[in-house]
Amino acid sequence: MPKIKASSIEELKARVNIYDVVSAYVSLKKSGSSYKGLSPFTAEKTPSFFVHPDKNYYYCFSTSQGGDIISFIRMKENLSFSEAVEFLANKFNVKLEYEAGGKSDGASASLRKQIYDIHEDAAAWYAENFFAGGEQAAEIRSYWTNERGFSLEDAKTLRIGYAPPSSDPLKKILAQKGYSPEAMLASGIFYGRPGERLRDYYARFRARMMIPISDIQGRVIAFTARKTRFTPDIPSEEGKYVNSRETEIFKKNAVVFNLDKAKSAIREKNSCIVVEGQLDAIRMFCAGFKNTVATQGTAAGAEHFALIRRFANKVVLLFDGDAAGRHAALRVIPICIKADIEPFVAPLPDGEDPDSFIKKFGTDAMAELVGNRLQTALSFAARSILADTPNPTASDKRAAMLQLFEIVDNAASRVLRDDYLREISNALVLDYPSVAEDYRARKSPAAPGASPAENPPKKDSSAMLTNAVYDSLMICLYNDGVAQGMADILQDAWIEEASLPAAVLKKILALYREGIGFSVSDIETYFENPEEKNIIYKILSEKSSEIDNPAKVANECIAKIYHNFIKREIEALNAQLVLADNNDSAEKFEILKRISALRKLSATPPARIELA
Repeated sequence: MPKIKASSIEELKARVNIYDVVSAYVSLKKSGSSYKGLSPFTAEKTPSFFVHPDKNYYYCFSTSQGGDIISFIRMKENLSFSEAVEFLANKFNVKLEYEAGGKSDGASASLRKQIYDIHEDAAAWYAENFFAGGEQAAEIRSYWTNERGFSLEDAKTLRIGYAPPSSDPLKKILAQKGYSPEAMLASGIFYGRPGERLRDYYARFRARMMIPISDIQGRVIAFTARKTRFTPDIPSEEGKYVNSRETEIFKKNAVVFNLDKAKSAIREKNSCIVVEGQLDAIRMFCAGFKNTVATQGTAAGAEHFALIRRFANKVVLLFDGDAAGRHAALRVIPICIKADIEPFVAPLPDGEDPDSFIKKFGTDAMAELVGNRLQTALSFAARSILADTPNPTASDKRAAMLQLFEIVDNAASRVLRDDYLREISNALVLDYPSVAEDYRARKSPAAPGASPAENPPKKDSSAMLTNAVYDSLMICLYNDGVAQGMADILQDAWIEEASLPAAVLKKILALYREGIGFSVSDIETYFENPEEKNIIYKILSEKSSEIDNPAKVANECIAKIYHNFIKREIEALNAQLVLADNNDSAEKFEILKRISALRKLSATPPARIELA
């Protein structure tokens, strides 16, 4: 999508207060100058979540996470940065401007908004027609209720609609609302050529039942349209189902059908049921399986599962009970594993799909299938590979094992790979140590995400820090004048490298040296590392952070940091002295000379901050 202008983002953050955003999700109570409530990110009984409206940020002590309005919505709604900005802008009526020639060469921001609004108005009009009087609407409703077995209440919830045979009414309605012909054509709802007059446009969807497709925020971005007996009998209308073409706001590989409605249930259950068809997803959703989604009119791909991974790390593949469905599941399993999702398969009987299964056997049978009759990914894959080999030989098992190894390669974690190898050994009735040995001995590329040190130790933690560094950071966050004085005196070389607050302190001091300064509103601008941002928000949320006589404490911190630096340098030189060649007196003399110079420096205090 086009890049949002930085000035628009700053205006959004200035106009929208963190209290107004968070209070929609959390019951907040006044606590001094702040507000507190139960964490929206974890289950807890004692409030540890604090909102600071005066400085427009929040901090959660339970999860050690903090941020501004954008980061809160990103976490709560599982949105990208741009999606969160647009979400907030729409909710609080803040107009966004986009960079010319940004990430996309497509529609301008104003045109893009028109396309969203056109889809919303078209969806409302289609839904109105579905419930209208007349023979055609009555027959479409009859198809929905009698043939498909859904209720009219389901139709309202899902905004099912009907597009009449004529193109003119929708064109007239949209034109009266002020949409440009350019936007109407760019929406994909009409056929036409650039430069043609509006009267020459004609509707893509005519005399079809309409199923809206929404993005993760619930905005209508496209449609799937089912043929009816009223659909014009012309070649362009032959397809049983016709989908919107891809547009500036609709990319098939970036949309998961029903995810906007299912995301809360998916997050709550930490599990997502994935089906192949939209009507299968609708059937499951209306039957009470609220965590069900479908891929959007194309083969399931990595981008679809990256979206799902925002909400859960487990999926249940509920694909059709035929050879094509089993093949689709086999293709998807490695995609899931590569996306760090644990896949399971709910095998449907031959010839059944989710819709027909529920109609024939009922919701209890479906609940049993997706709850208690799941197969692990590798056991399903093993059965599928050997489906035509009822009595596999050792050679057959080895061939299957090698195919399964290719699936295991997608796991980034050695622990996960070991688990999958155990599944293979169980499914093929082979000795696990032998399977593991064959896997590791086999010449193959390193698994994605693996590294020579798969679980490297973290470089630092707050426990490793000196109080002087932490206190210096605290002072810089609370007192601009002292922070500028520290920036003028403290040298980066004096500050220990191996600590998170040290890294944050260096960045803030650099901003002061460049004449920029630093405030709470700058956190999201200058810090990308979540750990760095969280330690800033943590310090800001600690009541003890407000230090009396900050200049005095700052001078003490500078002296400690300075003397610790000299101490480290002397220790390093002493180590060199031990390793120095006994026959090289010149080298030893030079080291001793440097040690002596450092000891003299140690006796000389650094400059001090003097505030008027």
